[in-house]
Amino acid sequence: MTGSDSPSLETARAEVAAARGPGAARSAAGFAAAFEDLFTASGSAALFRDGGPEHLTASCLVVDVDAGAVLLNHHRKAGLWGQFGGHIEAGDDSLRAAARREALEESGLGSFTWFSPTPVDLHVHDLPAAFGRCARHFDVVYAAGAALADTPVVSAESVDVKWFPLMALPEALMPDLVVRLPELHRAAVASARLSSPGRTSLRR
Repeated sequence: MTGSDSPSLETARAEVAAARGPGAARSAAGFAAAFEDLFTASGSAALFRDGGPEHLTASCLVVDVDAGAVLLNHHRKAGLWGQFGGHIEAGDDSLRAAARREALEESGLGSFTWFSPTPVDLHVHDLPAAFGRCARHFDVVYAAGAALADTPVVSAESVDVKWFPLMALPEALMPDLVVRLPELHRAAVASARLSSPGRTSLRR
C-alpha cells in the first residue's frame, strides 16, 4: 500500500533515528541496526503490510503520568494485553501519525493530553501463526498521555481496554512487555517532561 499521503522511506528512517534521542528507552539502540538492515533489503516496501512478511508497525503507549498507570488493550488476535498499535495505512504521512491513529481508534479516547514528538522505543518481534502472513514486526513506539478519568471504548480488534497501575500489571502481557513496560513508562514520562518543561503535572 503506497500513496502520496504515506510516509516516505526517508521519513521512516529519520523517525527511527530519532528514537535514539533524549528520553528514549535504552533498548532502542539495540534494535536500530535491524531496522536499517530491513530498510536496505526491502526499501519502501518495508513500510507496509503487503510489502512482505517482515515490515514496520507503529504503536503508542498511553499513560497517566501522575497516577503511574498505563492504558492497555487485550488484543483479540494475540489474546494478550499490550499497547495500541498496528500497520501503516493510506493517509498516514508518518509513523507518528500511524501510531496516533491506532491509539485513538483502539482506545476510543477522543484526544490525548500530549503526544511524543519522537519515538520512545524500537522493538523487533516474531509473530505467531494467528497473524497470518505477518511473520515479524519492526515496531516504532510513541507515547501519549491521558487520565484515569478518561473512559476507553473497546474496539472490534480488542477484547477489553483497561487502565492498570504500573505496579499491578495483568499477568497476560505480551511476552516482551513483562520486562519492557516499566522502561517504556519511564521513557514516556521523560518524553512528557521534555514536551512540557517546567510543569510538575500533566493533567488536563
